[in-house]
Amino acid sequence: MSEGFIRVAGVVLFLIFASVGVLFLLAPEAPLRGLNSMAGCFGLGLSPLHGTGFFSIMASAYMAVVSTLAFRMFLHPGDALNPLLLAQAKTASSFFSFGAFLLNRPDFILLVNGFVDGGLALLALLIYRSARRRERAKGLS
Repeated sequence: MSEGFIRVAGVVLFLIFASVGVLFLLAPEAPLRGLNSMAGCFGLGLSPLHGTGFFSIMASAYMAVVSTLAFRMFLHPGDALNPLLLAQAKTASSFFSFGAFLLNRPDFILLVNGFVDGGLALLALLIYRSARRRERAKGLS
């Protein structure tokens, strides 16, 4: 594939993922209600709006991604990209947790997750800095 195609695909996917993320954050039931309204056309059941279901699957997918990044750090300790991506994911989780705690509901789990994922983000950033220093040192040798 050409670099141009990859760039266009990247920006289109970014816009889709970011838009859906904002929708999930601001109106989490809206996508489920919309898709549930079409389920009957296909003879399929409705997704629950609360509890287990779609959002449990999405949360598990997120955990699969961050688990993969952590395992790739084990396999490739000198690669700075993996801890950088892990730090980004954990920073987002921390900020969204603190934001939900402050702006929506002061649930204990949100506060705990904000601190835990914030700490994990800092650890990943420290690992990233170390890996970048090693990359730079190899480049100068």
